[in-house]
Amino acid sequence: MKRDQIRTGIVTGRKSRCILIITGLVLFVFSCISPFKTDYKGQGDLLVVDGSLIKGYDTQEIRISRTADISESRFYPVEGCNVRIEDDSGNGIVFTEDSPGKYVAKTDDAFLNYDSQYKLIFSTPSGENYESGYQKLLSTAPVDSVYSVKETHYIPESESYIFGLQFYIDLDAPDDASRYYRWEVKETWEVHASHKINGYYDGTTIYFNEYVSSDSLYYCWNTQVATGIYTYSTTNLSHNVLKQVPLHFKADNSLDLTIKYCATVRQFALNEDAYNYWHQKEAELNESGQIYTTQPSQVKSNIYNINNPEETVLGFFWVSSVTEKHHFEKNPFWSSIIIGPEKCTGYGTCGDSFNEKLLASLYSIANNTRNFPEPPVYMYYVQVLEFICIYFSKDECIDCRKMGGTIRRPDFWQ
Repeated sequence: MKRDQIRTGIVTGRKSRCILIITGLVLFVFSCISPFKTDYKGQGDLLVVDGSLIKGYDTQEIRISRTADISESRFYPVEGCNVRIEDDSGNGIVFTEDSPGKYVAKTDDAFLNYDSQYKLIFSTPSGENYESGYQKLLSTAPVDSVYSVKETHYIPESESYIFGLQFYIDLDAPDDASRYYRWEVKETWEVHASHKINGYYDGTTIYFNEYVSSDSLYYCWNTQVATGIYTYSTTNLSHNVLKQVPLHFKADNSLDLTIKYCATVRQFALNEDAYNYWHQKEAELNESGQIYTTQPSQVKSNIYNINNPEETVLGFFWVSSVTEKHHFEKNPFWSSIIIGPEKCTGYGTCGDSFNEKLLASLYSIANNTRNFPEPPVYMYYVQVLEFICIYFSKDECIDCRKMGGTIRRPDFWQ
């Protein structure tokens, strides 16, 4: 065999062995890949309790549910529980089930006494009995001040900057008061329909007034609780005073800032264990969704199974009093966008004046248009150059409730 042939054979052999080795490694690596399964014991069917007793609230609420599998972000309500709250003198209030897993009770402030202690007691339909540790009712100082500052924030997820309103709160409490606090923000904003009502059709007759309009469905107010958790402790401070504690942030293009917006900030004085619970939940919420996060810890609950103390229970029962303050913003960015529907569904016609001919056209539209809305149907008009145009509508054009909220004006609205 010639030398070149020998050299070629050696090289070819080496290539073959390399290919075999690489192929084997690839197959080995992929054969080791399998779906991750947590070894967390009791990952499903854990009891979850979300409850509080707040002096200043007319109605108290306890929610009891069970977790689904850890891969599902769902909770199943636990119905048919016997729920009550007792103080350290043996007095109690009984809860009734308002909806699946939601238990409510009306409370009198006479039952809620500062420095008294309270605990949650309940049993499930399966016969398991649970209770919480005692929580002392603490007096909460008045909210010192709530305000907003126009700021630019950096958003790591999108690597961009966003301009808007950052809300802050100041605390000024006595030095001998609680040193642990939590704040909750309730957002309320005004919503407008596109047009006011100028008449209606009841299925037989058109009632129309060209000059008088009704705003009965023009103004609405929508409310939601902001998703953030806000806590702070003054244990390391010489005085029970805090300045510029950050709350929620609203981008300048938020539609709920367009007309009038109100942030109602509720302040709660907490016991130390309740503060530790909410502070840890705040940290987890702030870290979730980021590229680099810590593994969520198992926040210790103060609720346990009387007959099986080793059972894992999620949630916390806490007791507090509440003070609150409203902060209003009226179109802070001078936006020309009016909150309302992007488009209206209207059925109508135009004419040079409101006369018998125009009225006859409206009756024809109401009686002959396919898929015409079920009466009663509201009407509105707009002026287009020298013409008057009249439309029937049942959507956001004329009814602000279609965008959510209620026509009842909040008592605190300014």
